[in-house]
Amino acid sequence: MTFLRRYSLVVGGLALAVVAIVLITVPGDVLALQATFISSELHHAADSETRVRTKLDFGDAEHMKSIPKNLDIGSGVEFGSSEVTEELGAELVLLRTYLHKPYLPVHFIVVQSEDPTSFHDPPTCYRACGWDIEEDGWEDISVPDASWTAGAEAISLRARKLVVSKPSSEGGMEREVVLYFYVKGRLFEDTVTMVEATAEVPSSGSLDDTLQITGELLGEVLPYMFEPEEDQDSDVLAARLAESWGGIVLMVVLVLCPVAVMVYPRIRRA
Repeated sequence: MTFLRRYSLVVGGLALAVVAIVLITVPGDVLALQATFISSELHHAADSETRVRTKLDFGDAEHMKSIPKNLDIGSGVEFGSSEVTEELGAELVLLRTYLHKPYLPVHFIVVQSEDPTSFHDPPTCYRACGWDIEEDGWEDISVPDASWTAGAEAISLRARKLVVSKPSSEGGMEREVVLYFYVKGRLFEDTVTMVEATAEVPSSGSLDDTLQITGELLGEVLPYMFEPEEDQDSDVLAARLAESWGGIVLMVVLVLCPVAVMVYPRIRRA
């Protein structure tokens, strides 16, 4: 008695189970395991995450330098980051300051690392440096670039927002706006990138204006770093295949093959 004759029911049953699992699988869920997400949270999934495709290698300094220094919001100046990169134990750190008109420096920071401790959780870091957290929440960043528009509306993504303050040396109060998010890679990939923009609220300015300008910087830079990933179909594979005669025939063949493995040895024996 051959192996197939003896174990035809087991082999055919397992094959049929595999076929059934494949047919009820949602292709979009499988692709999501290989997707890149923009998230406002580092250690767990956020309520609102944006699936994107990266346009740059965040671990390559030359790629990151291709982000324009001259933007509509203002001109940027890049600073040396080798010491900061070594101190944080990161793979790459990009430090820039964009000067908005009228005078308002907006600092743009990118950090990539496989070690989560490299990111120095901003609320914890600011508290350790003597700042008080006035506000800890989220901010929707609008991306007006044509590639990020769906119909007549611009696609937005959610960033973490901090408003921090501390007494200044002149006796007043210093206040800063901080917007940041994390770029998480594929399943089982440890590398994470943090993108942050910060600005000090001018003594003669308003918090809302500073927040708006900081968000506009991120909205202008993002299209150089990412492009939106189209939403995946939520239908199971069987429903997709059933839309055409070829798909229906394929499903019939996939189901009949395991059934034949189970039945054929018994027909021959009979």
